[in-house]
Amino acid sequence: MSGRNIMASEHDNVTGVISAIQKYSTKDGPGIRDTVFLKGCSLRCGWCSNPELIHPAPEMFQRPELCIGCGACLAACPRGALTRPAEAIRLDRNSCDGCGRCAAVCPAGVYESVGQRLTVAEALAELLKDRVFYETSGGGVTFSGGEPLLQPEFVGELARRLQEKHIHTAVETAGLAPWSNFAGVLGAIDLVLYDIKLMGSEKHRQYTGAANEFILENALKIAERGIPMIARLVVIPGVNDGEAEFRDRLEFVKRLATVEQVDILGYHRYGLGKYTKLGREYPLPELAEPAEGELKKMKLIAEAYGFRTTLGGS
Repeated sequence: MSGRNIMASEHDNVTGVISAIQKYSTKDGPGIRDTVFLKGCSLRCGWCSNPELIHPAPEMFQRPELCIGCGACLAACPRGALTRPAEAIRLDRNSCDGCGRCAAVCPAGVYESVGQRLTVAEALAELLKDRVFYETSGGGVTFSGGEPLLQPEFVGELARRLQEKHIHTAVETAGLAPWSNFAGVLGAIDLVLYDIKLMGSEKHRQYTGAANEFILENALKIAERGIPMIARLVVIPGVNDGEAEFRDRLEFVKRLATVEQVDILGYHRYGLGKYTKLGREYPLPELAEPAEGELKKMKLIAEAYGFRTTLGGS
């Protein structure tokens, strides 16, 4: 066997932890796409709609209201993470490793695995099933999260394999990852969807858990490399929906010479139920969704800056 074949085999076995591959997406880049959602995130946004993607390891959704008390899960759990101190079964998430054995034996659907480890070869085989949709629609594959740049080896190798098949690749990132992670991936990426949440660093830290200097620096470096970008501006009422704040973000986007489009994304509460299934409290329970009229006003402002603009994505 040649050295080239050995290397290909080694790369096929690079693994990543994903939560799902969403089929037929039309909001994460051009055309019809498959979106690969990777686990692990470097931010802690109070409005996060995918809390199951924050932690990098597999974990479990639990819906205790469905429990019929059969006890099958208690016997199946190899780590003793499930106990029944009273009538209800308790899940100790500090002990649980997300193995999914409880879900496999539960007849009532109380448990659901969130996160699986796939090799590049396994993920590629699944993504290639939809190749005809990519080709007929001008679509492709988008890596999202969480923060996909926290798994650069997996994302970079899988993206390279897709490009070898002439499939368009995109990555959606919030930008908080070492530049070395970006550098190892961007050579195999055709489009970057870049989330810009807030401009003031301290306010960014207050609402996301981290300052934004590196985030803004990484955005500028991507544009300097000539890679096409879509700027994604989420609108959170009472946090970043003021006109001055919105214009500050647009002024920064103007510095990114390769931005082809601005997506205005209104906050939504679709992820609320996920917090309950993870045994967590929703950080901003009183937060309301923005009015449609406010989003349309922001779209007009962005268009006045000369940007092709969407409400909700491509």
